[in-house]
Amino acid sequence: MASSGQGVWEQREARGLEALGLSLVSGTGSPQGGSPVERLGLVPELDEAVRASGRQVGLEEPVLTTLLAGEAVAQGPDGTSPVQLVSRPGYAEAVELVEGEVTDPGVLVPAAFAERTGAGPGDTVSVVAPGDELLGTATSPAVEVEVTGVYADITAPAPEFWQGIGDLVVPRENPATGAVVVPPPVLLASLDTALEVEQGTASDVFLLWFFPTPAGLLVPQARELSGAGESLQARLVAPGQPVADLIDDAGFTAPQARTALPVVLEDVDATVGLLSPPVRAVGVGGVLAALALVGAWAGARARRREGELRALIARGLSPARGGAEAALEAVLPVLGGVVAGGLAGWGAVAALGPAARLPGQVVPSAAGVLVAVGVVAVAVVAVVTAAAVARLGRVGQGPAAQLAGRIPWLPVLAAVTVVVAAPLVTGGGRAPAGGVSVLVLVVPLLAVLVVAGAVVALLQRLAPRVAGRVRRLPPAGFLALRRVMTGPGATRLVVVTTALALGLVTYAGALADSTARTIAVKASVATGSDVVVDLPRGREIPQDLEAATGGRLTAATVVGLDNRVSVLPDAGEADVLVVDPTELPRVVRWNEALSDQPLGELMAALQDGLDGSGGRVPVIAAGALPVGPVQAVDGKVTLDLGGYQLPAQVVARTSAFPGQSSLRPLLVAPWGAYSAAVAAAERDPDAVITRQVWSRGQAPEVLAALSAAGIGPDRRDTGVRTAAEFSQRPELAAQTWSLGYLRAVALAAGLLGLLGLVLHAAAQARQRTVAGLLLARMGLSGRATATSAALETGLLAAVAALVAVAVTLPAAALVLGLLDPVPDLPPDPLVALPWGTVAGVAAGVLAVAATAGVLAARTAATAHPGQVMRDAD
Repeated sequence: MASSGQGVWEQREARGLEALGLSLVSGTGSPQGGSPVERLGLVPELDEAVRASGRQVGLEEPVLTTLLAGEAVAQGPDGTSPVQLVSRPGYAEAVELVEGEVTDPGVLVPAAFAERTGAGPGDTVSVVAPGDELLGTATSPAVEVEVTGVYADITAPAPEFWQGIGDLVVPRENPATGAVVVPPPVLLASLDTALEVEQGTASDVFLLWFFPTPAGLLVPQARELSGAGESLQARLVAPGQPVADLIDDAGFTAPQARTALPVVLEDVDATVGLLSPPVRAVGVGGVLAALALVGAWAGARARRREGELRALIARGLSPARGGAEAALEAVLPVLGGVVAGGLAGWGAVAALGPAARLPGQVVPSAAGVLVAVGVVAVAVVAVVTAAAVARLGRVGQGPAAQLAGRIPWLPVLAAVTVVVAAPLVTGGGRAPAGGVSVLVLVVPLLAVLVVAGAVVALLQRLAPRVAGRVRRLPPAGFLALRRVMTGPGATRLVVVTTALALGLVTYAGALADSTARTIAVKASVATGSDVVVDLPRGREIPQDLEAATGGRLTAATVVGLDNRVSVLPDAGEADVLVVDPTELPRVVRWNEALSDQPLGELMAALQDGLDGSGGRVPVIAAGALPVGPVQAVDGKVTLDLGGYQLPAQVVARTSAFPGQSSLRPLLVAPWGAYSAAVAAAERDPDAVITRQVWSRGQAPEVLAALSAAGIGPDRRDTGVRTAAEFSQRPELAAQTWSLGYLRAVALAAGLLGLLGLVLHAAAQARQRTVAGLLLARMGLSGRATATSAALETGLLAAVAALVAVAVTLPAAALVLGLLDPVPDLPPDPLVALPWGTVAGVAAGVLAVAATAGVLAARTAATAHPGQVMRDAD
């Protein structure tokens, strides 16, 4: 869970540290009014007070930026130009000088300003603040400042130096008018020079302090940084503090803080919260599986030393003493296993988990868990050994064993499974979006236990009926089948536990692969392409974006949207997506799971429908558009847009379509026919159809190309969406990581199950040493003995694997609906068969069978006949 929290933090960090820093915004504008000249003289003092407050709470040194709050005009040798005056440390290194040099006092001017006004290095420009007749203010006195250098004009995307103030240099679109607003040229100067000019013109300025967030923080450090930011905000307004006193006395604007750090930490907590229940459940299951293997090892150890234990019992060994001695002997092996397992787990999480670095704060809790598991493992060895000693020293079965033998365990377990599964059937087992319910993990595994127990019981009942046919097989096959079908309780238990382990492997693989496929499909539906940019309504947007952007966008298209359209007759509401069928295939993020038809055929249906739909707009119906009403009119529907109607013809269907942002059906129409139908209804398509740009590539490059072409997002804060942002949603990350963890633990459990089967085969080989010698004297070859052992173990493993696959794959398909990470977005969860996992299980079965054969052959080859017969006596 710590790795997941760190992984979320690093994802947000990768988007840029700018938003994670703390910004303070103040200014010289005072509610009481008056000249800002005196306040401008106090800016250095206020800056030092803010810096001192930041140091006191442990923040990095801030960067102070000043910029004019109002208009300014600069007069050069050949003309005038509105300007913005900015001071920010590091400006000399952040720009590309075309002429001159950086000296102080003096300003750097952009090349566009130099060309417009004729000002170059060595020239002097006069800066004034224009008056306002409505406000009754006069033009300020002119302040002359020397131009020391000319820098190259800034183009989008703005370099890192301009982050946070990029609007000052990059053209933007006015969302109200749609016009492209070109900002005035920016004059760059040192803080002293800027304050001198601003005092001379009596101009108000904005003051921006940016406290950066260091790169490479761990989550606990980020929390400390967030707390320091909150402490700073409290200090800035606390009475008696230097900043608060200076602001009150001088009349500065109260600082306003902005940071995305708390929101990011909320995402971290939300992801960890979704992960916690399934991860803890899987972790407990993994511990129980490991303890079961420890118990099996302790039991095999007791059986291997049965002769020695019987001799000790005859000399007075009690069960308690035998268990205590076994526990002491197990301390070092358990300690080594716990240390090795802890280091291996830490390394596996670091190498394969969401984040490579883990905070040191998790070490005490992880060590505590390891110590507890080690103590329980030693206790298991003691209990199993004590039970073995008690059994060897007792004639017949004790009362507890007799009672346990009379309990119908299989029906009881089946009843428990039905009761526990009831919430899943009724829909009550759904976890929060992105979470994984514990019931979803437990119920299929209980079903595996029930089915495996039933299969083992069935094999025992069939044994007498097939005994005659089995005798016709070769000796190796006869022995293997007979031992499988008439095996003792230990053999039946091995089949059940192995089926449980392999069932967990296949179930985890099915859930993980199906979820990955579902997320991939939903990602293609949520965002039609890599980048989606909202465009202002009412403006004419060029359809050929490649030409409009000078070839910078080669895979981009303009789409239109009409939401909540009534589909007549009686087909409910739907959204309309208007596309260019010729451009969409090279732009859209298409997934073959969305339709039985390729995208090319669907687009061809739209184009062919232009001629064959009888004047109707051809549309593709995506999602849950009612079939009955549409079929009743042969697909000839009417779109009611509230005030006008459009005739349409359904030409194809898909389960979902890129750009479908809700569970409402989506109708995909071609631009030409839809625009013509809207125009025929006496409506302006540019005014009534919302437009978006769908483009391949990265968001900064796409926005830069659109801005350069005079095409910008409708809203800069919410008008741009990317496919990467969808995949990084907390619920998606939580579910992906939790199922990945389940898969890792399941793999370990599967290996433990197969290892347990190998230990069982080794124990059986030792117990059958006498029988093997007798069979060898009767003519059974060593190869036949090894083959028989391999077949027996392989059949046991195969039965377990078949039960596991037959139960868990259908179970995974049934519970997928409860794991939908984004239930308000189509399509429904999709099943993906984990062929790689199934192949791995099959390979494990073959490997176990081969290992059993090798162990049997080795045991037979190393057994000394005389010694074996004497021990048997």
